[in-house]
Amino acid sequence: MRRTAVDGPVLAFSHGHFSRVLGARWIGLAATAGAHLELSTASISMLGWERDTPTLELWNSTDPLPH
Repeated sequence: MRRTAVDGPVLAFSHGHFSRVLGARWIGLAATAGAHLELSTASISMLGWERDTPTLELWNSTDPLPH
């Protein structure tokens, strides 16, 4: 699996449709599989890694952020 050239965390704000496609592609699915990834308005999702495997670390969370 190819790692990104970014050294450290990255924050992105996006429209839901793009986020679904990004999530699907991140875990190796076709872009059209993003239709199966539900996203609520103002939800938080995190892409991550489990060893060398891309993961959806957090998806569609609407829980309050800790202070």
